[in-house]
Amino acid sequence: MTNRKPLVYLFLTLAAILALASVLSGCGPAVVAAQNTAPEANTPRTLTVLGRGNASAAPDLGAISVGVETLAANVADASAQNNTKMAAIMAKLKELGIADKDIQTSNFSINSERQPGLNGPEGTTNYRVSNMVTIKIHDLSKVGSTLDAVIAAGANQVWGVNFTLEDTTALEAQARSKAIDDAKARAEALAKLNGVTVGEVLTINESNTGGGPIIPAAAAMGKGADSTSLNPGEVQFNSQVQVTFAIK
Repeated sequence: MTNRKPLVYLFLTLAAILALASVLSGCGPAVVAAQNTAPEANTPRTLTVLGRGNASAAPDLGAISVGVETLAANVADASAQNNTKMAAIMAKLKELGIADKDIQTSNFSINSERQPGLNGPEGTTNYRVSNMVTIKIHDLSKVGSTLDAVIAAGANQVWGVNFTLEDTTALEAQARSKAIDDAKARAEALAKLNGVTVGEVLTINESNTGGGPIIPAAAAMGKGADSTSLNPGEVQFNSQVQVTFAIK
């Protein structure tokens, strides 16, 4: 009997060790899971707003789109007539001192048009040729007179008159500055309403658009009784920024 006691104690000790190991191994993953599901303590609070700004200025560049459209029973005749009239227009532009770099072809097309016959399905086919150019005019006082001159030279199509700026950099900067100021003001107003304070800027996204002319502004172009009257107005540029601020 006395020889069996150490063996019994050994078995009991091993059983206790195994039981303790099992308990510890069962607790380990539970502790880790609890740590992993804890919320992030440093997640920033943010406020995102849209700021808008616009700036306007008097234009310094005019552009007119004019051309010739001819119609004939065959392509060769329609094209030849068109070429003759366009040559007269180009000669007039050169006479007015318009540089070649300021004249750009904006459209050239040839289309066939079938005319049904009066006494049956037979008919005739005519061909329409169109040639358009866009002309830049740096002296705005000459936009109306230039338009009159090319019409007198044979232009029978006018697609548009536009006024713009050769360099919009300064106008863009003004609109952007106003948009940023507007975003800051909006953020501070919203923060005050919610009892928080605006912090540093985290992100900025910008989108810009060039607006059309703002009528009225300057005196009409072309002062003669028979001269085309045009008003250059002002050019507007719009800026929009999306700004995300940290809040405290």
